Amino acid sequence: MIPESTTRRKPATGLTPLIDVVFILLIFFMLVVQFSEYQQVPMTVVTTTTAPVQDNQDHWIITIAGDGACRLRQIDMSCEAALSALPESLVNPVVLGIADTARLGDAIDLQTRLIERGHDVSFGLAGEAPQP
Repeated sequence: MIPESTTRRKPATGLTPLIDVVFILLIFFMLVVQFSEYQQVPMTVVTTTTAPVQDNQDHWIITIAGDGACRLRQIDMSCEAALSALPESLVNPVVLGIADTARLGDAIDLQTRLIERGHDVSFGLAGEAPQP
C-alpha cells in the first residue's frame, strides 16, 4: 500500500498563463492584420427578361473576354483601343459585358476608366441572343 503522504496531487492549473497567451495572440493578430479602406464602386444592376441589347448608334457594348481583351462592335481589340473608339458624348450608358471566364477586377478597372472619361456604365452578361 502507498502511504497517503506520498500520493501525488494533480497540480492546479492557473488562469494567469492562459490569459497571458490570449493577450499575446490578440496583440499578434492586431499587428499582422492590414487595416485598409475598402472603396465602394457604384454599379448599375438591371434585371430584365427581354433579349440583349444589340449594338447600334445609340448603344455601345464593350465585352471583356477571359484573356483581358475587349470586343467593341463585334471587333476584337485591346481595351485601350475600345475606350478611344467611343465618342465623347453618349446619350445612353455604355453596356459593359462580362464573359464567363473574365476576371471581375478587369471589369471594375474598365468601368473606372469609363467613368473617368465621363461615360455612364451599365453591366451585362456577355452571351448570345436567345433564338426564337
